[in-house]
Amino acid sequence: MFSRQPVSNLILAVFIAGSAAQTSASEYIASIIIDDIGTNYERAHKVATAPIPLTLAILPATNYAKKIARIAHDHGKEIMLHLPMQSISHRKASPGTLTLHMTHEQFVSQLEENLAAIPNLKGVNNHMGSLMTRHPGYMDWLMQTLAKKKNLYFIDSRTTDKSIAAQIAEENQVPNMQRDIFLDPDFRLQTIEQQFERFIQKAKTEGSALAIAHPHPNSMRFILDNSHRLEQEGIKLVPVSELLRYRNEVKHVTCTGTTCAGL
Repeated sequence: MFSRQPVSNLILAVFIAGSAAQTSASEYIASIIIDDIGTNYERAHKVATAPIPLTLAILPATNYAKKIARIAHDHGKEIMLHLPMQSISHRKASPGTLTLHMTHEQFVSQLEENLAAIPNLKGVNNHMGSLMTRHPGYMDWLMQTLAKKKNLYFIDSRTTDKSIAAQIAEENQVPNMQRDIFLDPDFRLQTIEQQFERFIQKAKTEGSALAIAHPHPNSMRFILDNSHRLEQEGIKLVPVSELLRYRNEVKHVTCTGTTCAGL
């Protein structure tokens, strides 16, 4: 005589079995975004043609944005818009920057122009934005626009610990994640090594990790020379959309059935 298991338990069992099969070769999963692509062709081309699945975040209205996006896409890379947003510092704004001085109409118009500037987009992350990402009204305008696109995700680069971008993305049902590690807060090899080790430990401790780096020669040389260490540690490097899909599956399966109804 067979006992009847709750449907939620069966769903969980099926998911765990499927996940075990998928991760038999790699126990953990991770992604690396390379920001600030589009101003330097030689550096951008090296990222676009790298033999590992990096995700490129391309600035709009830069000289090589479209060309690099197409080259990267042809080499199987995932493409994001690196969306300029107003920061607390008074650094020179990049072309296409969203600012707090914009009306709703101006904001959405500039955002749409930036999105149209990069072909083959899968998602968006913020360039700077330490001021903009803490303002709920402007973040709501951003996420409402992305929600209408249906197929775009948002990555909070976390340029400030006061950012509410992820919260507003959730409220608008925009798939999203937050950056875990900056691999190159400066471009010294010693710093990059320390941050890369943190990246590895984050993935092994929590099952996944998301890092951001830049197309600086030291950063790219280090990443290309040391990416094999991820595989040695059982970490599979994947495009950001795959990491996001994995995290959403884990989040949704951790609580199923009637016991979760009141959460």
